[in-house]
Amino acid sequence: MNFKIKNIEENIEVILIDDNDKIVAKAVCYLKNTPKSDGKNMGTIGEFETNNDKYGEILLKKCEEILKEKNINYIVTPMNGNTWNKYRTMNYTNGEELFLLENVNPIEHNKIFLNMGYKELYTYTSNKGLIENAYESEALRYAETVLDVEKIKIRKFNKENYIEDLKKIYNISKNSFKKNPFYTNIPEEDFIKQYEKYIKMIDDELVLIVEKEGNEIGFIFCIPDYQQLNYSKTIDTLILKTIAVLPEYEEYAIGNILLSKIAKIAKKKNFKKWIFAFMYSNNTSQKMAKRNKTEKIREYVIYGKEI
Repeated sequence: MNFKIKNIEENIEVILIDDNDKIVAKAVCYLKNTPKSDGKNMGTIGEFETNNDKYGEILLKKCEEILKEKNINYIVTPMNGNTWNKYRTMNYTNGEELFLLENVNPIEHNKIFLNMGYKELYTYTSNKGLIENAYESEALRYAETVLDVEKIKIRKFNKENYIEDLKKIYNISKNSFKKNPFYTNIPEEDFIKQYEKYIKMIDDELVLIVEKEGNEIGFIFCIPDYQQLNYSKTIDTLILKTIAVLPEYEEYAIGNILLSKIAKIAKKKNFKKWIFAFMYSNNTSQKMAKRNKTEKIREYVIYGKEI
């Protein structure tokens, strides 16, 4: 066996080839735009691919050697650089089909990371439920009247001028997610490129933006589960990709109001189920998911290791 090592900008691709010149494992050691942490020089290992535990362990060891030579003393994996890109390994599934956006490492990789001494850092879940069970209450209806008094408006996404609305979503995201694990700043243009590929897929009535006197303060971004077309003739599931509200407006129950509005719109469009996707375990979104009577269908994990 031997390694092929190639520099990609400031990152390093590592490919493990067996004696028959066949690729058996590969990964990328990320050194650029990786998360920051006090007292730790962090790198990540992403694009991790293998179907064999032994080869996966050999590859990880080589990646660790490379990162250590680059003065990295802490590794997070699997993560393609930072949390704006692919990261997480599936750790639990109830057996349901994968949904759109569920681009994570397979459950088999957990054993490889654990065998190599990596420790679980954070977990995330995806929950699924019936839209007809969406949470409603007198308190929530009262909260909507408060928004009117405060001149807070909720409107649908403007597909005809989507760049401007994506800029608004970017501004909310970078301020709302600062406290999330391993948050990393991302340039506005890179953020827009990531979301731009979904524009043709979305229904503009199912992406809502919250504004106060014209200034963006919150949003919810939903997308139909087009993955269903691989095993069904219809799409009846909606994915709640992201919901965010600026910290200074959290007291107004805007997140719950957005969910209530989305539920009403989705039912009119014949969606039956919804997925609260990729929720950080200690995030308020998990409380929202439980309040809306959803159940866990998947769990994911990321790992860390000092070297």
